[in-house]
This record gives sequence, structure tokens and C-alpha cells, in this order.
Amino acid sequence: MEGPAKTDRTVGFVKGSKRRAAILASTAPMFNQRGFAGTSIAEILEATALEKGGLYNHFSSKEELRIASFEYAWTEVNAYFARMLHGIESGEPRLRAYVDAFEQYVKRPVVAGGCPLVNTALEADDAFPFLMERVRAAFREMRSFVRRQVRRGVEKGHFRNDTDIDAVTDFTIASLDGAIVLARAMGSSASLARVIGVLRTWLSSI
Repeated sequence: MEGPAKTDRTVGFVKGSKRRAAILASTAPMFNQRGFAGTSIAEILEATALEKGGLYNHFSSKEELRIASFEYAWTEVNAYFARMLHGIESGEPRLRAYVDAFEQYVKRPVVAGGCPLVNTALEADDAFPFLMERVRAAFREMRSFVRRQVRRGVEKGHFRNDTDIDAVTDFTIASLDGAIVLARAMGSSASLARVIGVLRTWLSSI
């Protein structure tokens, strides 16, 4: 059975949504690599092949475009982890797979420029508070996922009954995200490998 006929308005909305997605596919890597201040409107217009008026038909401001670009990048990252963790048992096995997938993502990111959450958090701290609400929401999503795996690991006997779930959760996230910052600051992936190696050993001891 065919669905209801599309009206002109519906067709226009679909086309507009596709165009908006195409814009974000171009701008998300730019912002992720250069940040808000380092990405000019002129560069955005060149990358998207739009006139300024055309860009502002989809986004009311550069700030709105930056937030939407982060959300697009974060969705791409979540899709990557969903693929990597598909079918893996919850608890300790999924947490270990998450650490493995995280390390692989840093080496071969699905969004050019690396981890959009770490990049945006570092950028937004003081200079661009309009980004912080979305960054905090993304960290809450990440923390909720890791905490759920730790809790399930305790329930299934993967981890000791006296495991401090919140401490393990926060230490895991701090290790992963901190390793990215350290590797970038040192200009070497060796520190990333060392930190993740210690994290894996520590998780085995819980």
C-alpha cells in the first residue's frame, strides 16, 4: 500500500533537511579541526558552495551552526560505537570492547579532527559558553553508558560486589579522554597506548 501523497510543502521540507545534513557533513569536520574561532564564515561558504543568505536560510547564526555541527559529529561517533559494540554482552565484555573501540577511533576517527567531545569541551570551557550545555549533555550520555556497563558487570559477577561503580565510571572516562589530551599535547600516540594499557590492566583487577 502506498503512503499518502507528498505535498509540495513536504517535498520542500525533505529537500531542506537533506541540504541541511549536507551542510553539516561539510562543517562538522571543519569545526572539529579548527574550532569556532578558527573557522570563518568565508571558509564555510566555500566548503558548502553557498551564498551567505543561503546558509542563513538553514541556520540563524554561526553559533547555531556550530552547535548543530557538534550534534552531527556526536551522532556520527555514537553510530560508530553502536556498530563496534553490536552483539557484545553487556557488563565487563562491553566495557572492554568500548575501550578497544575508543582506541581505534582515536587512530581512525569517523569525524576528521578526532574526538568532537574532547575538542569541543576544551574549546568551550570559558570562551564559548553557548557550547557548554551540549557538551555537558554529551558527557552525561557517555557517563551513563559506561556506568551502566560497570553496574551490569557487578550484577553479573564480572566485577567484585564491593566495586565503587561511580569511581570506576569516572576513572574510565577520565583515563580515555585524558589520554587524548595528553597524546595531543605530547604530539605522540605512545602516551595514549600506555594509558589505555594501564586502564585495561586495572579493569582486570576489579
